[in-house]
Amino acid sequence: MADEQKVSEPRTPRLQPAEAPRPVSDSRSDSLSTETQPSDKAADVPATAEALPTAAPRPPSPVRRVTLIVIAICAVLFFYGIAADRYTPYTREALVQAYLVKISPEIAGRVIEVAVQTDQRVEPGAVLFRIDPEQYEFAVRRAEAQLETVGQSIGVSTAAVATAEAKLAEAVAKRENVRDQAARTLELVNKRVYPEARRAEAQAALESAEAVVAQAEAEVERARQALGPAGTANPQIREAMAALAQANLDLQRTTVLAPSEGGVTNLSLAVGQLLGKGEAAMSYIDLREVWIEAAFREISLESIAVGDRVEIVLDILPGRVISGRVAALGYAVGTRRIDARTGLPAPRSQSGWIRPSQPMPVRIEFEKETRPLRFGSQASVMVYPGDNVIMNAIGWLRMRIAALLAYVQ
Repeated sequence: MADEQKVSEPRTPRLQPAEAPRPVSDSRSDSLSTETQPSDKAADVPATAEALPTAAPRPPSPVRRVTLIVIAICAVLFFYGIAADRYTPYTREALVQAYLVKISPEIAGRVIEVAVQTDQRVEPGAVLFRIDPEQYEFAVRRAEAQLETVGQSIGVSTAAVATAEAKLAEAVAKRENVRDQAARTLELVNKRVYPEARRAEAQAALESAEAVVAQAEAEVERARQALGPAGTANPQIREAMAALAQANLDLQRTTVLAPSEGGVTNLSLAVGQLLGKGEAAMSYIDLREVWIEAAFREISLESIAVGDRVEIVLDILPGRVISGRVAALGYAVGTRRIDARTGLPAPRSQSGWIRPSQPMPVRIEFEKETRPLRFGSQASVMVYPGDNVIMNAIGWLRMRIAALLAYVQ
């Protein structure tokens, strides 16, 4: 009973003192000890389990999860960037371009009117400014007077030709008369009616008449040369008419008109200002032809071809995606810089293992007229060179997102 009560009682784990060696002769004690040892071990096991509770499994670390997600996203974006350069090239380095014209007067003079203001939109043929026309009106009147003078001179020359021709006719008539008289005289001399001396007189008179005719013919030719061709083919008349036309043209140029639809910018003009011939008075943006100049990386040019479809997002027109076409690929860019002070080449320095890409210009035209536009406005451009459905769909979505983000840029 004592042994059974000892087994049933729970015990806390503690260090047991080493048992002293028992005598070999006490067989009953050995049997009892052998019987009680398993019970002691069985009692120790639940006691230890109760004293040391089992540890719960640790939850996964959120930092590790976020790190894996970030790595996965970066990998996807990396491979998408490599594929996008070939299947849907994209750039944000694009500007609206147009022809920029320097408006300069073709004559010199004092400005008397400025009809536009800076950054004003104008229609073709609108008056930009006027130059004092007084001196050019005088030039027109002077040219008109010169033309009248030439006309009078031509009239005098015509009269001189008529006079010379009349003298020639008179000389020819006298020569014919002298010729007839000389023939009768020579006949009478041959018949011995007149002495032989009359033959010499008749021949001398005939030669004198011939000389007068020749002189009259020379006078007629000189008068005709002085007169020149008749009518507007006359060089004097053409010169006078050209001078008059130039004077009228200069008078017209005192009013400077807009060459086309466009906008005025960089206006540096005021009433009373003296302008020289060819001196720039303002800058004029010609809006008849507007295009996008986009800078793509060299690796993207392999996939782009003239005629490829393009989508454009303009910062000036947020929320809209505009269609276009590739019009031309740039063949060259500047590769050397020149030092302004020494005039020597300044080579471009670079460091690191990765060389920066060289942007190349690509000209893109709008498929439809787009208004309003501003010269130098920024744009985002995506080219669709192929029919890859997945990449084109991603590019389509990307451009719509960029159009919405243009509201907050």
